Amino acid sequence: MPTRTEHLRDAERLERQAEIADNVHARAALRRMAQASRGAAALVGMIEACDESAAGARL
Repeated sequence: MPTRTEHLRDAERLERQAEIADNVHARAALRRMAQASRGAAALVGMIEACDESAAGARL
């Protein structure tokens, strides 16, 4: 599973591609993909936080 950082890097790459895309539809699609990557990063961050909390509770 990709890490939170990897999802954020992917989102940044997609946003850069959106800036240079040659048409409106491509820009919109790339921005949606970037937004999805940021959402995935948030979810992975929440999962990681839960895992850390659970590990701390077991100690």
